[in-house]
Amino acid sequence: MRAADIDETDARLIEILQKDSSTPAVRIAAMMRVTEGTVRNRIGKLRRLGVIRRFTVSVDAMALGQGATAFVLLNAVPGRLNEVAKKLAGIDAVSEVHETHTYGDLLLKVRARSPSDLADIVSTRIKAVPGVAGTQVITVLNVWKD
Repeated sequence: MRAADIDETDARLIEILQKDSSTPAVRIAAMMRVTEGTVRNRIGKLRRLGVIRRFTVSVDAMALGQGATAFVLLNAVPGRLNEVAKKLAGIDAVSEVHETHTYGDLLLKVRARSPSDLADIVSTRIKAVPGVAGTQVITVLNVWKD
């Protein structure tokens, strides 16, 4: 899909859904001054095209008792990047896995109950994955936008 396939109506619909994906189609239609059918058809089209991959819930990690967050820059043994990334993606505490090529091979977002829990996750679960060559942990002190 090319960006040119998205018109202004699609872009506005995506913007609304990104703010709150539980917004009812009838309300979106009123906001956009289109019919509810148009909203539903556009959502269907955007899903078929892969623009909208899923609808999800954004939660407050602190409210769930996950008060510690860190980003982990990770280097993998050459030739094992895909295997390592897949294993790391399976760890519950790892909420994001991104492949990078500047400061490391992978960038992970890790959430934990406490700094000591975070240290335990990094040392016993992340570093224990076969093919992990090294890590750097960047602890989050404050979140301004998530």
